[in-house]
Amino acid sequence: MKKLFIAGLALSPALAFAAEEGGGPLEINWGLQIWVILTFVVMMGLLAKIAFKPIGEALERRGATIKAQLDEAEKSRADAKKLMEDYQKQIAEARAEAAKVIEEARQLGEKVRKDVVDKATVEASAVVSRAQEEIVRQKDKGIQEMKDTIASLSVQIASKVIEKEVNEATHKQLVENLIKDLAKVRKQ
Repeated sequence: MKKLFIAGLALSPALAFAAEEGGGPLEINWGLQIWVILTFVVMMGLLAKIAFKPIGEALERRGATIKAQLDEAEKSRADAKKLMEDYQKQIAEARAEAAKVIEEARQLGEKVRKDVVDKATVEASAVVSRAQEEIVRQKDKGIQEMKDTIASLSVQIASKVIEKEVNEATHKQLVENLIKDLAKVRKQ
């Protein structure tokens, strides 16, 4: 079909020339037609021998180049897709790692908080213990001061009593009063 079309195109100038010679469009000049066909065949032969092969090779090279470019584009697309999957995987891993770090930091914060609370509790207990010890020391000191005061008062009373004559009933009364005063001091 393609060859018939090319032949028709080649013969159309001859038909136009024959129409100009004075004949009708259907009148054919056979001498001219033979030369046109002979020229066409020679040109086609020369073109087939010289031009069609390089043109075909050029078209083959162009087709191969286009195919190679398409293959390269497909390979690049596949590589890009793989690279995208790798990046998404890395992003997922980074997010998991970040979540892990955050969880570790939260646990560390909780541990530090617990340690601080425990340390504060221990220190508070130590302060309370020292305060209780101080209270006991102050109490003992107060008791000792009272004893000293009582001893001093006893000596003063004794010296006054000595000044008076002590009988057995007075002496008994003084000892009982002293014991009662000591009992009151201990209860405090």
